[in-house]
Amino acid sequence: MRFGRHMPTESRPVQALRQTLAIGGDAMQLFVTNPRSWQPGASNPDEEQAFRAAQAELGAPPVVAHAAYLINLASPNDDFFARSVTLLRATLERTARMGGVAVVFHIGSHTGSGVEAGLARLADGVAQTLDNVSEATHATRLLLENDTGGGGKLGAQFEHLATVLDGLPQYANRLGVCLDTAHLWGAGFDIGSPEGAAQTLDDAERTLGLARVFALHVNDSREGLASHRDVHARIGEGTIPLGGLGAFLRDPRLAHTTALMETPLPTLPNKQVDWEAERGFMLRARALAGLASPGT
Repeated sequence: MRFGRHMPTESRPVQALRQTLAIGGDAMQLFVTNPRSWQPGASNPDEEQAFRAAQAELGAPPVVAHAAYLINLASPNDDFFARSVTLLRATLERTARMGGVAVVFHIGSHTGSGVEAGLARLADGVAQTLDNVSEATHATRLLLENDTGGGGKLGAQFEHLATVLDGLPQYANRLGVCLDTAHLWGAGFDIGSPEGAAQTLDDAERTLGLARVFALHVNDSREGLASHRDVHARIGEGTIPLGGLGAFLRDPRLAHTTALMETPLPTLPNKQVDWEAERGFMLRARALAGLASPGT
């Protein structure tokens, strides 16, 4: 397992990658577009090339992009759906040019059309996205992320993810899943005990196949089990007991994954990130997953 975190880039992705390794990570997640805008922004070939060069220099740590939060491929609204496909396609292309191994996206909400219609729309959106990207993008996987559920949100059940993946066998080698621990907890999967963690992974194995899980989002939650709320907390500072979370991360069936924290970054009195404190959080989280610090 590679283990890192989502990093703020402030338009300096190479610096963010170096900072990831400095705090003890060996994988990174980032945004390659503005996460709250429909406009992906102009590409920067020099920056993309510099980022790939830095990856090679630093031992090729896997890099995952997170797509913009606006995207909703399950939307019944034609304009919203089309814009979502366009933005996800642009995100996938840019991630591939930067040497990223995957793009994670929130699969969205059916907004009242119903689960069956929402999943069908989602599968169509995934197909439209993958049908119209360059061949150079084919090595970068598109990962569907589970969700907390509630309202019309899809992805709280493993069956939702499996329905889409199984319905698109022609893209089997270009698709996969990202499991978020806070989302599992919010959806009602009790990963707070070793027994509950094992049962959750057994369910995922039976329904999804854990070989199709390529990334993990390792987050604690400020909200309770089955709250259907998505409010991240630092590991050990939320409501998910560490005994279960550690058992989940140490399960050998997840050893092939890239694990990424999306937890709040500590700050100094001047509001700058306290990277020394974050290094401590990183090393404690890695130890919980049974991983040594890189280079030791």
